[in-house]
Amino acid sequence: MYRIGDKVMYGMHGVCVVTDMEQRIIDRKQTTYLVLEPEGQTGSRYMVPTHNAAAMAKIRPVLSRAEMEDLLASGAVRADGWIPDEGRRKQRYRELISGCDRVQLACMIGSLYRHRAEQFAAGKKLHMCDENFLRDAEKILSGEIAAAMNLTPADALKYLRKKLTEDA
Repeated sequence: MYRIGDKVMYGMHGVCVVTDMEQRIIDRKQTTYLVLEPEGQTGSRYMVPTHNAAAMAKIRPVLSRAEMEDLLASGAVRADGWIPDEGRRKQRYRELISGCDRVQLACMIGSLYRHRAEQFAAGKKLHMCDENFLRDAEKILSGEIAAAMNLTPADALKYLRKKLTEDA
């Protein structure tokens, strides 16, 4: 279980801090909620019921610096994950954005970087929906990089781009 003050990743919402555990009575049952506040945003908070396994599965601890470096250096994130069929690609990318698999998310970002470079070399641009998926995925992963490595969001994004375009 998480403790107050822990930094966690919460699905597509990014890095959050556990700020409280609240007891609420819902349908005459006492329920415990983790209160999560997104880092860098004031006024927002998420109430996650601890008895709901699906909701709790969206919470995971922020990786350490060493774990993040290992992840970004692994061969798994260099795999060619490009899906030529646009409909299947959109579906898969939606799943990855809302999921919790950092390796697959990094693989998706790397694939989009490579495809964008290929498109640029051919005088074309990346489809707008792919650009949007890339932006969302970069935001999630670079947010965790910033928390893990104590970087600014801009520096974390630069680091991510550098790591996933090296030897691509």
